[in-house]
Amino acid sequence: MRATVVRLALFASAAVLVVGLLPAASAYAANPGGSVPCSASALIAAVNTANTSGGGTINLSAGCAYTLTPGNALPTVSTRIGVNGNGATLDGSDAVRIFEVDGPAGNLSLNNMTLTHGSATDFGGAILNSNGVVTLNQSTVTKNTAVIAGGGIATGVFPGPGGSPSLTLNNSVVTDNSSPGTGNFDGVGGGIANNHGVVTINNGSVNGNSAGGPQGGGIATGSLDMQPGPQASLTLNNTDVNNNTAPNAGGGGIQNLQGLVTLNSSRVDGNTALNAGGIASGNGPAGGPPFALLQLNKSEVNNNIATAPLGSEGPPIAAGGIANGGTAILNSTTVDGNKALHTSGGGIVNHGTMTLNKSEVNGNRAAGAGGVASGGGIISATGPGVPTFLTINNSSVSNNSAGGVGGGIANGLPNPHMPLPGGTLTINQSQITGNSAGLGGGGIFNVNAIVTLSRTTVAGNTPDNCEPTGSIAACTG
Repeated sequence: MRATVVRLALFASAAVLVVGLLPAASAYAANPGGSVPCSASALIAAVNTANTSGGGTINLSAGCAYTLTPGNALPTVSTRIGVNGNGATLDGSDAVRIFEVDGPAGNLSLNNMTLTHGSATDFGGAILNSNGVVTLNQSTVTKNTAVIAGGGIATGVFPGPGGSPSLTLNNSVVTDNSSPGTGNFDGVGGGIANNHGVVTINNGSVNGNSAGGPQGGGIATGSLDMQPGPQASLTLNNTDVNNNTAPNAGGGGIQNLQGLVTLNSSRVDGNTALNAGGIASGNGPAGGPPFALLQLNKSEVNNNIATAPLGSEGPPIAAGGIANGGTAILNSTTVDGNKALHTSGGGIVNHGTMTLNKSEVNGNRAAGAGGVASGGGIISATGPGVPTFLTINNSSVSNNSAGGVGGGIANGLPNPHMPLPGGTLTINQSQITGNSAGLGGGGIFNVNAIVTLSRTTVAGNTPDNCEPTGSIAACTG
């Protein structure tokens, strides 16, 4: 299963302009030494003055609710502006986007504020960052909507000269935003959409967001516009991406297309999607380079759900936890308690190159019945002309279950309508124990592929450890 590609020139509209960076400018407040009075018109005047002054700092009235309307929307940020919120709220009245950062010098820093009820018919309900720099500190982005992409925040570059978009969130929250879409392969990144940009989230959360289209209930990142450009990157440090939904998409928590995604001590838990309930990471447009890279360090992808029904196009593979179509490396990471409701791949689906080091894939379920519900813990299968590699080092695949074959690992899928051979499977100093499969191969089921076990225990699986009998050296019973 390859991650779905948006068939839309995302961010390639007149609404998206190219911006760059500008050195810091002098400080500015609407009332020198004071704060902006509690009215939308005063805030608009403050932003206009900061823009024409070459940048500055704006101090909001403590606890104020600034209500923006179509007749009273903020001007585009075109210089370096810092906004100290002092606990204030900016409300878009479900009618206007709150901030747009433009160029060539847009640079916006928001401190201690809430952005809510922003609305856009295209990108970025609360914030649209077009190739500029945006930083949020101790702030909340909640209950915003963008129809096409980035219900909370959209950051991305329109092809052309200029800098590269950058978004940093520190101790901030992106919650309950949505990108519903129009049914035309849009509705992407319910919380955040990152197109060719650099996104870093430190000690934050992206929770409870939704996307109605083909990508990323919480975060969609990578080459979303199917155009050449800088390779996108997303780095999460001690961050939660939890309880997001993408009923028509891959990547309930995160979807990565042709990008780099790194999670450090982070959690992707309790998300739901059609495919890849937790994380989908694939090659993106046309499956070509640059390839997607996913790396998880001391992180968890737990208790996510894939809802894909039977009878759709392609093989019956969904991935409750992680779907990898590029390169994935899991270090000291857990993929536990995930579920594919009807199809194969309760914990992990691999159709690229994946390595697990000191990690666990435990308690996952391919919850359906028969051979279409195989690979309770992991299914690793080779598509047409695409080599697949799975290496498991010092790890455990335990207490998983499947209605079909391969309670622990299905290396391939013996589907009579669309059989998929397994890939190269290497397991070193690991345990495949306590798994169960309704149709055999409780520990490992292998389909016409090479499996190498080294100092590995395959034991206590039901109804047996490995099938077909004799196909895996060093595995008996």
